[in-house]
Amino acid sequence: MFGFSLTKLLVLAVIVGAVIIGFRVFGRVGAQGSHKGGNQGRSGPAAGKPEPDAFDTEYDAETDTYVVRDKNAKQD
Repeated sequence: MFGFSLTKLLVLAVIVGAVIIGFRVFGRVGAQGSHKGGNQGRSGPAAGKPEPDAFDTEYDAETDTYVVRDKNAKQD
């Protein structure tokens, strides 16, 4: 019942290959549909990722942590 044969291994390889190709095709279609014109000439895996927001932080001795600096605060 659980014996291995060449036919079973070939069918398994075809199924695994079809699944991998299916993920690639649907991944490309999903990526192209969600980024219509938003790449600005960039390509590659990082082209669709927006840059994260950056915040200035400063050390707060009272809480012993780093906190986000207020934009209007006077810098030392």
